[in-house]
Amino acid sequence: MLSRWRHIGKMLLVALLVMSCTSCARWREAKALVAEAESLLEEEKRITRDTAALNFAIETLNGPLGYLFAKQELAKAYYFMGRNFYYLNDFAKAADYYILCDRLNPTDPLYKGRINSCMGYLCKQDSCFEEALEFYERSSYAFKEAGDEWYYAHNLLNVAECHISLHKYYEADSLLTIAEAFDIDSAYYARMVETRGLYFFERQEYDSALTYLLSIENYPRPIEAKCYSYMMIMQIYVRQNNYDVA
Repeated sequence: MLSRWRHIGKMLLVALLVMSCTSCARWREAKALVAEAESLLEEEKRITRDTAALNFAIETLNGPLGYLFAKQELAKAYYFMGRNFYYLNDFAKAADYYILCDRLNPTDPLYKGRINSCMGYLCKQDSCFEEALEFYERSSYAFKEAGDEWYYAHNLLNVAECHISLHKYYEADSLLTIAEAFDIDSAYYARMVETRGLYFFERQEYDSALTYLLSIENYPRPIEAKCYSYMMIMQIYVRQNNYDVA
């Protein structure tokens, strides 16, 4: 009888060891997937769109042990999943995952900035500019704390655009003056010029708006990125009764 219980005990121990090793392997794989997604984001300003892989990472890390030992990785996985649903045009699910990430209170200020910036964008798409402004201002503070010039500079333009939409032109002008000092790349400068054009367009200072908006043609941007500027240019010419050019 004693030998039988010893045999059962050994079998249980082996089973526990196998389960433990399997669990550890899943954890390593889940954390490696999050690290890979983060590497893609840092190197190329994009992320993996493998929703199934990220879902595996979330299911593996989402539990009591995950909250204790992998809280930051879980928060990042939520953020990346939110970005994936954004690319799938499922903005409601994207917002749900951003909120889950935010509730875990990521310690990395860069992720705090990204979450708030994404939420700001979703609010702006719904024309909720007051809410968008609040999120974008939070993200600016976080990006500044993180010391990431690329994100901080682009986010200044987001905040300026919200101020313009809310007709807070003094605030927008102050931010655009700060934004002009950043030397990021030609794509950023083109966006900054376009935002300045929007500023004058909304103030109905059409000659100044055209000066900025027409200069967009000088920058190497995809045609779809120039469409917004072209729409404003067309509207200006219509309002000036210059229909042939429009």
